[in-house]
Amino acid sequence: MALGRWSGSAVREILRNPKYTGYQVWNRRATKKGGRNNDPKDWVSSPQPTHEPLVTRELFDAVSVMGKRCQGSRSTDAPNTHPATKRSYVLRSYVTCDICDRRMFGKARHQISYYACQLDPNEHRDRPWFPDHPKSLWIREETLVNAISRFFATRIFGPGRHSYLSAALEAAQPGHDAGARVAKERAALEQAISAISQRQARLIRALADGTGHDDQDAVFDPAQEQEFRDAIRQEHATLGAQRKALAEQLACLNAQPTTGNAVDPSALLDALPHLDVDLSLVPEKVQRRLYSAFSLAVRYSRPREELTLRVTIPGHMVDGLVSVTRELEPWNKKSGSRTEVLEPDHGTRSGQSRQSRRVRSHLSSAPGRIRTCAHGSGGRCSIP
Repeated sequence: MALGRWSGSAVREILRNPKYTGYQVWNRRATKKGGRNNDPKDWVSSPQPTHEPLVTRELFDAVSVMGKRCQGSRSTDAPNTHPATKRSYVLRSYVTCDICDRRMFGKARHQISYYACQLDPNEHRDRPWFPDHPKSLWIREETLVNAISRFFATRIFGPGRHSYLSAALEAAQPGHDAGARVAKERAALEQAISAISQRQARLIRALADGTGHDDQDAVFDPAQEQEFRDAIRQEHATLGAQRKALAEQLACLNAQPTTGNAVDPSALLDALPHLDVDLSLVPEKVQRRLYSAFSLAVRYSRPREELTLRVTIPGHMVDGLVSVTRELEPWNKKSGSRTEVLEPDHGTRSGQSRQSRRVRSHLSSAPGRIRTCAHGSGGRCSIP
């Protein structure tokens, strides 16, 4: 560290370098095509660890996926520090397009906030979802916040939350048979390990035969023979690494506690207070702390006109979640000392108070006034 401290670039490089898992990794960067980074599936890892690891392979893979998903998103609820910033978006980084699995970005039209997903043909033409993706799709922020508010009010803080939980568990795991699910996963892993072992055995037989040609009369020259053997050894090492990773997954699965020792989801809900709160009236900073604490994930499916909301309640973080929910008490409709708070301003009218208003919007509706304003009308609307 030439600067005497950890720089952002140094930390970023450590988090992106797979060699800190203890394995030697090759083919991370292409020798041609400008030396660009290869896809991780094309990397070649050593069959065994070559040095002391700083992190497990599973944790590195999980963090790598999360890092790509959150790339370009600020980790705090503060507005962008750019001088031209005029507004913020309360659901920034939480909304994902279900078609392309990309994060939707905030956009404003006529002082109304939307979240949009737009295509770039030059960049996305070769993606499998490109033909089914609209050129541009929008959804209103107020529609999302109202849906999220209803979700928390009924499924997380509402008196009937246990019935919703039971229905969700039954849909995800029919009969609550967690043992059958674990057994199914174990069988799949064992079958995959067995298939890799058989492929390795075939490679060893091919290596012993000394030829990879279908014609038994054909003979390799020494260079071809060596190239053939090297290819087999490399493929055998790659399969060995895959087999080891699957064996580690199987060991972790076998080490999981039985369902009798698992945390009861109903008990996690019982630890949370009962609240009747309209999140559209809650300040943006408090909303974002709530969404972050519960790891909110919102997926918007334009073809089905459907929103999928998901939250996570880790057992070891219940106390922290309860602390965050206490910040919502001033807006609890059932409390006698409810404080009246105006709708978040989002920077549209700085320093001015305004009445909270509700605007109904269909999920697929066009941005405000686009369909009703004539070109060159100066913003005047002609409603038929």
